[in-house]
Amino acid sequence: MLRTATGLTLLLWPLAALSQPTFDCARAESSAEEAVCASDALSAMDVEVARLYDLALHGPDMTMERANELRAYQRGWIKGRDDCWKASDLQTCIRDSYALRIDDMRRSYADARSEPGPSTGPFAYSCDGIDAGISASFIQAGDPVVVLRWLDNARVLPQAISGSGARYEADDTQFWIKGPDATLTLAGTDHVCHQDDIG
Repeated sequence: MLRTATGLTLLLWPLAALSQPTFDCARAESSAEEAVCASDALSAMDVEVARLYDLALHGPDMTMERANELRAYQRGWIKGRDDCWKASDLQTCIRDSYALRIDDMRRSYADARSEPGPSTGPFAYSCDGIDAGISASFIQAGDPVVVLRWLDNARVLPQAISGSGARYEADDTQFWIKGPDATLTLAGTDHVCHQDDIG
């Protein structure tokens, strides 16, 4: 068991159990699929996307209209993931694509949150100096990341080494959690954050 900085208890999700993606690697049709097949971390994220998709699609709250919408969004997302061949960093593009899709399904479909798994959230944070709520989804499938969203911003931050709490960072953004409190650093400016009751 693992106690996260957000106070939740999770099962450890070993990559070894999730090393095969949900599609046939012998028939990989894109450089993105080939990269997923070659990476245990990306394969684990592929399994988590499929798990959330299945929970949402077959959940008690699903309607025919929303199911058609979910299928269309999933097809569009796969096309976007496969376009990562254009990116300068294929692995990061694919990882971020999976992370954003996991976050999107967790935010958009309550049934996707109905069973425990290697992703949690979204959790709501209010941060001093930011006139908008921050949404945070934590993903332990593959290499741990957090997806932060506020206003029109979306950031995927990989977990970094930390002496205490849980720290996530990329480029000029850092999110450091200690219990219900966190510090969000944007372009060198620190914002003190507190987790809200409703995520």
